[in-house]
Amino acid sequence: MTTHTTVAKSVRRVMLLAASATAFTGFGAYAAEENGDVERIEVTGSRIKRTDMEGSSPVTIIGAEEFGKTGEMSVADVLRQSNLNTFGSFSESSGSTWQSQSNINLRGAGADRTLVLLNGKRMPGSPTMGGTAVNLNTIPTAAVERIEILTDGASAVYGSDAVAGVVNIILKKGYEGLEISATGSNPSQPGGDEWKAHVVGGVAGDNGSVTFTLEHLNREIIYQRDRWFSQSTNTLAPLYDDTTGVSIYARNFLDMTTFQFSPMEACNNEKMVGGGHVYDAGDGDYVCGYDYTSEAADHASREYTAGSINGELQLTDEIMFNAQALFSRNETFGRYAPAAGWFNVGAGQVDIQQWENGQQTGTTKNENAGRVYYRFTDVGTRDSTTIDYNTDIQIGLVGEHDDFNWDFTYHFNRAENSNYGTGYVHRPTVERLVEEGEFNFGPEGNSADVVAAIRHDTLAQDLMDFQSVNFGVDFTFGELPAGEISWYVGTEWMEYKYQSKVDAESAAGEVIGSSGNGSGGDRDVWALFAESVVPVTDDLELNLALRYDDYSDFGDNVAPKVALRYQALDDVVVRASWGQGFRAPALSDLYAADSFSADTATDYHYCEISGTPTNECKAKQYDVTRTANEDLEAETSDFYNIGVIWDITDNLSTKVEYYNLSIDDVITFISLDSMLVEEKNNGYGNISNGGQIVRAGDDPNGKILEATTPLVNGNGFDTDGIDFNITYTGFETAVGEFGTTFDLTWVLSYDDEEYFDGPVNDKVGRNGLPEYRFTWVIDWQYGDHTASFLTQYIDSQSEDTDPTTFEQSGKIDSQTTFDFTYSYATSWNGTVTAAVRNITDEDPSLDSNLEYDSSLYSLYGRTYLLTYTQRF
Repeated sequence: MTTHTTVAKSVRRVMLLAASATAFTGFGAYAAEENGDVERIEVTGSRIKRTDMEGSSPVTIIGAEEFGKTGEMSVADVLRQSNLNTFGSFSESSGSTWQSQSNINLRGAGADRTLVLLNGKRMPGSPTMGGTAVNLNTIPTAAVERIEILTDGASAVYGSDAVAGVVNIILKKGYEGLEISATGSNPSQPGGDEWKAHVVGGVAGDNGSVTFTLEHLNREIIYQRDRWFSQSTNTLAPLYDDTTGVSIYARNFLDMTTFQFSPMEACNNEKMVGGGHVYDAGDGDYVCGYDYTSEAADHASREYTAGSINGELQLTDEIMFNAQALFSRNETFGRYAPAAGWFNVGAGQVDIQQWENGQQTGTTKNENAGRVYYRFTDVGTRDSTTIDYNTDIQIGLVGEHDDFNWDFTYHFNRAENSNYGTGYVHRPTVERLVEEGEFNFGPEGNSADVVAAIRHDTLAQDLMDFQSVNFGVDFTFGELPAGEISWYVGTEWMEYKYQSKVDAESAAGEVIGSSGNGSGGDRDVWALFAESVVPVTDDLELNLALRYDDYSDFGDNVAPKVALRYQALDDVVVRASWGQGFRAPALSDLYAADSFSADTATDYHYCEISGTPTNECKAKQYDVTRTANEDLEAETSDFYNIGVIWDITDNLSTKVEYYNLSIDDVITFISLDSMLVEEKNNGYGNISNGGQIVRAGDDPNGKILEATTPLVNGNGFDTDGIDFNITYTGFETAVGEFGTTFDLTWVLSYDDEEYFDGPVNDKVGRNGLPEYRFTWVIDWQYGDHTASFLTQYIDSQSEDTDPTTFEQSGKIDSQTTFDFTYSYATSWNGTVTAAVRNITDEDPSLDSNLEYDSSLYSLYGRTYLLTYTQRF
């Protein structure tokens, strides 16, 4: 048998009534009565405990029961489905140092502007993501009791990063008994097979309880060749621009005097497209290609093991000791195609093919020095293994007294992330062997000795140590006719120690096929905060909050918040809030060494010079160096919310929330596209803020060779929208009881700069920015049988935006997916659950180049799942 505390039972009753799969009507707090006493509960968004069912700020709740209805096996995957994750968020991506990471992005404001809490306490950002966004893949699903999502600014309560909202992950406690569960999946498309098992157990007594969980998950890799839309297309087309999945990093030579591309004689290699097929790349360039989709993967495989323990002990009648610990190991494996990059060669060192009017006219040695754009197939694929360890420990005391309550918490978190890469290439060694004539460009390939000499293994290690101390007092002081004024006053100290290291050759930029650099830093933060709940009248409540943060490395900040809750009618609540927020620069933003990236941009100027029409000018990747900035200031924001909650009947309720978020001084890299616009306006070489574009021959009309993009405080952006919910429960029929919940997020505007310091336009509806998305769930219960049918919709988007008029064109289709879950509760306290994700096997919504937004869409296709759970 499983027993729960009075509070947990009331929470479960509320969540069962609001049976949405991913985001449903959230109640601000829960009232639990025992022996006539009303228990006060703390809810996300305030440290003051309360009894009201709806607070002054909107909170959405996802219960543990709802996790099973989604068919998803991780916290990250469940949250990614929520309509509150409006524009999507990052998930595991094969081959990069980020391949083990996954995050949440409320309001499309960015994952680093969404604060994540664990049992009400701040989780530090992942060091792999620069110490900003939290990696949700460190949280075991089995340990989660519920997730509370505050869709309101909360810097006045929690400090930095709570700009667009707060995700509070609350772990199980007070559990008694034992639960064992196993789930397996069978995708209808290749790759992505998944299985998971967990154990939940605990004991409880009069003076305390202990709850523990253990979880293991395995997920298989998905290769690009496993999906028709990520495979290469038109590989033997005459024109290079008519292909997808083909790279010019193959066997091509760039003359650094004429800046003309020519295929090398080494293109005649079975590993090149068509064994040496040559494309017309326009502007007199001819190239051969390599099909990288034949080897590369999209989603990394994942092996995850985690455990947690959560306990509490009543030390005295007034003091409770509590402690929790969470440990996780997350290993992922990803694969890129063989290393691709350029290296320098002198005159006369390579054989190149001569082409004219689509015909080969001969073969010759290169007359001038240049660069070879080369695919190192001899070395093999680039394989990336990440191993992440996360340790999170919280120890606290909670005191209750007649006149006041108090709490003290010490929190420690350590994240150790390591990425091991194989199959990379050392550029200086290649150049030396070319100079010595030892490097073989021909189809027969290089000897084992040469391959061993040029091969290089990479190592990237990221470490974040975080600790904090929190102390606060909850009391009443002052009284109005409507009741006593509640207060909470507290202080917080935090320390961050961040370090990112890479192997020396990668740091020096000498490794082909790798990028990145090390960084490090530390900071202390001290904060003082206060909240108050003022009962102005019996129906009107005023909430006030103020927080002061002092950072050791960049300055301080004051964040206020004011909120109102008005009981307009017995069944109607009106609420409104306004608050200011901030986001401190990440330590990596301030102190990171220069890093290398392959950024995508569209060089309209060069297209114009070469006679390519604007609508045919395609984006390309360029070598970019990114630079940090020690002079960055904090971002600031204003957030206000207005909402109405109406309990129409005992079974039918609805709510509408309007939100408006404005962010200033946004910390951002000036994109290469932005610098190209500045170059057009101000002339070649006149890029501000330390940016730089280098063109071939230092000629304003030459091709882009490389660029430098600086990190700066930009101007900012504004967004507003509406969240709508309607829930109906308890519809009884002869064939069972039905309920339904519909949740919609509608983005009214997303006003952002077209480029750095450029014109501001509403970007809603553009590629990756859907105007609205909704979730609709229908629940059914009949005796021991339950079922849920889940519909999720993502609106269509335009594909392209004109660079001059900013008009949208083209269409990316909307996507509707359906999930079904059925469960049967056995007489021996077991549960059998069968589910189908994506019943109609929908592909991601694709653009005309067969590309899709991996933040918005899943590529897993139809997946069958079977779960058995046994409770003792």
